Parts: sequence; structure tokens; C-alpha cells
Amino acid sequence: MSRKGKADRRKARLFPLEKEYARIITALDGTGILTLLPQSESLGVIGIDGKEYPVPTQEQVQEEFARNKELVDRKMRQGFTQLQLTPIAMPTPQLIDRVKAVVLEHAAAGRIIQTKQNRTDADTPVRVRTDEPIWIWTILRQTVDTPNLVYFPQVYTKRDHRGLTKEEVMQSIRLCAVPGWSVGLIEPIPIMPQQGQGKVKGGRKQLEAFSTPRDYLRTLSTPTYQGETGWTPEDFLTHFVTQLETTNQVSHDRYDNNAMWMLGTYMPDSVPYAELVPTGYWARPTARMYLSAHRTGNRFRLCVARSMVRLGAT
Repeated sequence: MSRKGKADRRKARLFPLEKEYARIITALDGTGILTLLPQSESLGVIGIDGKEYPVPTQEQVQEEFARNKELVDRKMRQGFTQLQLTPIAMPTPQLIDRVKAVVLEHAAAGRIIQTKQNRTDADTPVRVRTDEPIWIWTILRQTVDTPNLVYFPQVYTKRDHRGLTKEEVMQSIRLCAVPGWSVGLIEPIPIMPQQGQGKVKGGRKQLEAFSTPRDYLRTLSTPTYQGETGWTPEDFLTHFVTQLETTNQVSHDRYDNNAMWMLGTYMPDSVPYAELVPTGYWARPTARMYLSAHRTGNRFRLCVARSMVRLGAT
């Protein structure tokens, strides 16, 4: 076997791209996030601009892995071993509606359980409030898909945050390797580490609970975390529905101290004198998902942060 062939085989052992890609596409299709696009006659989403955004093909994903080989290799050693495809272009209210429908379908079928820390943990059924399975704060509802929701700020300040609008992200080949779609890697961690419990992998310490969004953002700006960005509402919702479809488990239950700071978005002007970062979580006692926002300087023991390595051109 040639040297290239051996390298390809080692790469395949490191990351099962075909299997991961099939898992994601099957889930996105099964949950109704993907639709048949009338013009391109391919599966994908209609963006907030009314244009078609076909889902990345496996070949396109493979090309991005190859283009970003150094980054991918380093981040895989640090624990980023799960594929994530996020339809950034998709209108957020539509994505919320799809998640709501899937939650209700799983509840009706009796196939919805608590987050498992380990695969061998017993299944614990989850109750669902069927009249309103997702609650979203009115101000956040009014802010999504508008220029008032800033994506990927470098600092949480009203001015000079150096963030982007959703439409700018959709067309950014650095953040959306395929137009309208973020292609990247995440850590396959069902419940993020609590304070003092983060492990060091490949010289990188896992993000832990009980930091402020400002502290998390500063951490992600350091060399060890190069290539990582915070999650957006689209990331959170896509991950939640994919996990539910593939494992029957809800994600980021507040009562596991696993509520999510969506660090990749920021609301600098939605509320006077308050700069906010969106949050998302499942709440076991009230049996539904919550989408809200809190101040950038707040610190909650129940809130965690996650990052995503987005592949693209630099």
C-alpha cells in the first residue's frame, strides 16, 4: 500500500467521516429540517433571504477536513471528535418549530429520556409539557434573525464588538464552509464538566461550568483554543434535535447543571443598560425547553459553555 493510502487509512480510523455524515444527514432529514429544494432539486434549507442552501455533501465535508488538516488533527487530539452541520441560514423560528414537533413526536411515542452521562446509565423517562414544549423569551424572539443579534463578537461591548450579522455569517467562507452551513467538530460530551472537573486533552483544558460569558470569551481568544467559537442558537437547536432523534435523549438539562451559554451570539442593544448572551436548556420540573438570555457578567453554577471548531477558508 502506498504512503498516501496508509495515511488515508489512519485518518479514517481517527475520524469515521462516512458514519458521522450519515448519522447527521439521517437525523436532519428525519426531523424535517432538510427539505427538497425546488430549484436545485437537492436536500437543504431555504434561508432567511429566501435563497436555497443545499446541505453540504460528504465530498464537500471531506474537502474541508483536508483543507484544514492541521487544525482538525490538533482539535481531534483535544477531544473534538463529533461532526456538526448547522443550517445557519435557516430562519430560527422555523428551526424552533421543527424542534418542537420532534419533541412532541418523541413524547407521544414514549421515546424521550433524560441526558445520560454514560451509555450504560438506565433510561429515565422525561415528561413533556405538550401545550408549550418550548418557551422563548419575547425579547429574544423579537431579536433572532435581525441585525440586533450579533454573531461571533470578539468582545462583549456595545461598540467595537467586531461581530457579524446572521446574513454576513451565512456568506462567510471562514464560518460557513458551505454557503449557509457551518461545518465543524464538537466534543461528544453529554454533560459538560463542573467547576474544577475539566480534563486536559492535547494541552487544552475542557471548558467548565460557573464562568461568566466574558470569561469564556476571553478563554476562547487564547492560543490554546485557536479555531474555536461559541455556539449559536442554530447550533444549540440543531444539536438538541439531532441528539433527540439519534439517542432519544434531551440535551443540556438545567438540573444537570448543564444549561448552555450561547457564546457565539450577543444582544448588545435589546434591553437598555443590559448586554445579554442567549441561553438554552431543558428544564426537567417544568417539562420543556427554555430559550432566554442573561447578562454577560453573570455567573451561574448551572450554566456551561461549549465551543465548535468551524472549518472554512482563512
